[in-house]
Amino acid sequence: MRFWHNRVQAECELVEGEGKNNVVRCMERLDGKGVRGVLGIVDSDYDAISGNSLPSTNLVSTDAHDLECVLCRSSALLSVLSELADASKVERFEAEAGHDVRTSLLQRALIFGRLRWAAVYFGFEINSINLHDHRSIDEASWTVNEQAILNFAAKPPVIAEELSSQISRLPLADPWHVVTGNDMVQILRLGLKRKLGRLANHIGRDEIARILRVAMPVSELKATGLGRDISEWESNNSSYRIFQESSDLD
Repeated sequence: MRFWHNRVQAECELVEGEGKNNVVRCMERLDGKGVRGVLGIVDSDYDAISGNSLPSTNLVSTDAHDLECVLCRSSALLSVLSELADASKVERFEAEAGHDVRTSLLQRALIFGRLRWAAVYFGFEINSINLHDHRSIDEASWTVNEQAILNFAAKPPVIAEELSSQISRLPLADPWHVVTGNDMVQILRLGLKRKLGRLANHIGRDEIARILRVAMPVSELKATGLGRDISEWESNNSSYRIFQESSDLD
């Protein structure tokens, strides 16, 4: 809701759907009653990599796993680094890694995303609370301990070795649809504490998420798959407009 507030026409009424399933069911009922001018926006979650399609032309979804993934893939991530990171540390890190922070963040989030996807794909439960603690991610080096993650996530009767085996059986998929925004933001937060930032930098997850939301320009949003789908909906519903024509965010 906070993300969309300053990016839509003043005439648009934003309604919190309280969950993807609620939004989908609501749109199906509205379609059945012939109600026009309502667009539902949901996270893709695992739909794209599972081959699931939305049941209504009045529904659109993110072109990554969720909205925070869309934001991390955008220039908004650079705004977070500009605001919270140490430029010299970022430069040194990227030189040593051989790629940018965004690629490193995606790599570190992938094991968490694949673990979560495997649980959904094969139908088992994992321990997911406090999954990003010091046993999983070393703050000083900003490295991920995959074995520790599996050990921590294993929930009897499933053991760590079984988790690893299940993960290896997952089909290939676009990593941006596998990782979750929550994992990415939490991992970024830990990187900003030491490896990419200052030792006293105890910035919270909510502050990082806030900067991501504010920093993405409307023009860049319109160029995403999500933005194009919204624009197509506008074209097919010519009496209604979603996006602001101009915005100070640009």
